[in-house]
Amino acid sequence: MRICLPAWAHSAFAVTRKEVGRAGASAAVAGGSVDKPETLEKQWRCFKMLLFNHFCIQLPMICGTYYFTEYFNIPYDWNSMPKWYKIFAECLGCAIIEDTWHYFLHRLLHHKRIYKYIHKVHHEFTAPFGMQAEYAHPAETIILGIGFFIGIVVFCDHMIFLWAWVIVRLMETIDVHSGYDIPLNPLHLIPFYAGARFHDFHHMNFIGNYASTFTWWDKLLGTDSFFNAHYKKVKEAEEKKEK
Repeated sequence: MRICLPAWAHSAFAVTRKEVGRAGASAAVAGGSVDKPETLEKQWRCFKMLLFNHFCIQLPMICGTYYFTEYFNIPYDWNSMPKWYKIFAECLGCAIIEDTWHYFLHRLLHHKRIYKYIHKVHHEFTAPFGMQAEYAHPAETIILGIGFFIGIVVFCDHMIFLWAWVIVRLMETIDVHSGYDIPLNPLHLIPFYAGARFHDFHHMNFIGNYASTFTWWDKLLGTDSFFNAHYKKVKEAEEKKEK
């Protein structure tokens, strides 16, 4: 789960596609796991939780960025707007910071002593869809959402950067929860980008693949071992069929 501006409007198309059944790519995402369309009742419950989190939890936090920009005199005029490559570098820095925060706090939320109280809510859906990206316990919204704002505090030097980071975050969080591993997805051009296949396995297996955007923390700390073993078996099975 990731905090950002309202994602339900941007991801409604993913819910519709989920209801009528995913395309053939979905089987590859979950490695052949059973993928049932979510009921309208569960979609409605998801939508209500999103409304609560957006207006009661995220909105006050987002409004706080106004006072942040005022206090630190963050400019918003055209003349002081940074170059595109500087904005790109700052967004990348934000993504690395958020990914690191998300990995360790997300892994902590999976600890057996606290999992059932907070993070279990997010795992009610074993086959994610776009709107479910922000379906989470209010406490989780705050805990993991802090990572989104750390980069803003570190890098923010213009309002255009703030909006660029929001857009990047929206695109990434909806993509990894969409349930579609699209072959021509431009985000896959980013080195170590996790994507929907990586995160779908987390929802299917509940263990490992804790990072939000990149794969290096899982690789470094060995929490992608189940993921690698699973797709090794899938690949071997596909090779046997071809013979």
